[in-house]
Amino acid sequence: MNSITIVLLGLVLLGALIGFYRRHTLRLPVLKLFPYFLLFQFLYQLTASLYSFVFTKHASNHFIFNWALPINILYFGALFYGVVRHPGKRKVIVAGTVLNLLFFLIDLLFIQNISFLMTYPRTTMAMSLVVFALLYFHDLVKSDRQYDTNPARNATFWIVTGIFFFYLSSTLTIIFWTYFVVNNVYFGSVMLRVFAFILYSMYVAGMLLHKPSVNRIMNH
Repeated sequence: MNSITIVLLGLVLLGALIGFYRRHTLRLPVLKLFPYFLLFQFLYQLTASLYSFVFTKHASNHFIFNWALPINILYFGALFYGVVRHPGKRKVIVAGTVLNLLFFLIDLLFIQNISFLMTYPRTTMAMSLVVFALLYFHDLVKSDRQYDTNPARNATFWIVTGIFFFYLSSTLTIIFWTYFVVNNVYFGSVMLRVFAFILYSMYVAGMLLHKPSVNRIMNH
């Protein structure tokens, strides 16, 4: 387990702890679940790292990430369903989430094996999340109902922006993976870790900068 992996795990755990500490300031139920989701991500990524680098001699840990994939699909679907307000866009999110889960099962049973990295459902999930994020941004700009707080002080904005950047950038990097090789060094793997660091940093920033709406404070 290298130092970069430890830093990323520490950042995920930090985001979860801050989320639990500030959970009372989050209005939407799906956001209140976000610290639990980060804790889940920390645990399965830690398990995968320990399995490969401590308990075995660099054995493949892809099956751990594969089993975590449907849970990620479900939570991300619930997250965007909770933060997007337009009914039509919500239907798109539900349909996309169901199709992603069905494709995961099809891929598991008929295409790729659980012991290998299931790249197909991961890619379709990533593409769906990029679309879901664009639906949120469109909702943010076009909705007649203004959001309660400045987006920069809204945890939702930071989380969705982080998801959009990470899954768009990482998917493009994976697609053009062979072009990121210089002198037999795979810079693609370095780029993915940088993207992950930015993603979790934006999670942490969202939790720290989040400010409850004035209406919510007055109602209390």
